[in-house]
Amino acid sequence: MYFSATIFTMLGFPIPTLTSLVVAVTNFVFTLVALVFVDRIGRRRILLWSIPLMILGLLLAGYGFSFIELSSASFSGSSNPEAPTAHGAAIAILVSIMMYVAGYAIGLGNVPWMQSELFALNVRSLGSGIATATNWGANFVIGLTFLLMMDALTPTWTFVLYAGICAAGYGLIWSFYPETTGLSLEEAATLLEDDNWGLR
Repeated sequence: MYFSATIFTMLGFPIPTLTSLVVAVTNFVFTLVALVFVDRIGRRRILLWSIPLMILGLLLAGYGFSFIELSSASFSGSSNPEAPTAHGAAIAILVSIMMYVAGYAIGLGNVPWMQSELFALNVRSLGSGIATATNWGANFVIGLTFLLMMDALTPTWTFVLYAGICAAGYGLIWSFYPETTGLSLEEAATLLEDDNWGLR
């Protein structure tokens, strides 16, 4: 989201800010979808359904970038980036980024902010604070390193790396994240006390 205008400028879109707005609207719409359905579907289930969409979007973006030749100056803030010759690949990258953002907004964009129910009352504020700090810390690292990685690894491998991180997150959620749908606050807080972390 932070660098979408930069990406679309590199891809040669005539009005990159307007193109970025399409991505922002996708985020807004699918955030509303998540808020409507997250309690019906369940937090664990919605994460396990949405992360594969994120992985697919990232892999397709990486694949799309493999058809586009960008100058290395594009990532270091050049005001005149080399225009790509593959217009179809640029459109495919836009669609794949929208797919990624839709998956993110449905799952990882919302669920991490709804985790306080997993903590017992005596550690709820501490647990929520650590979870929030972790979320913003990861956000900071991504914001700090994204353009550097695009320059060092190429856009294709940067997006493939992020897809790998999402796949690792999927595995961790599958292994450890309990479902809280239909549980009272007291029941949800006891899930982490069991050896199997409440997984069924």
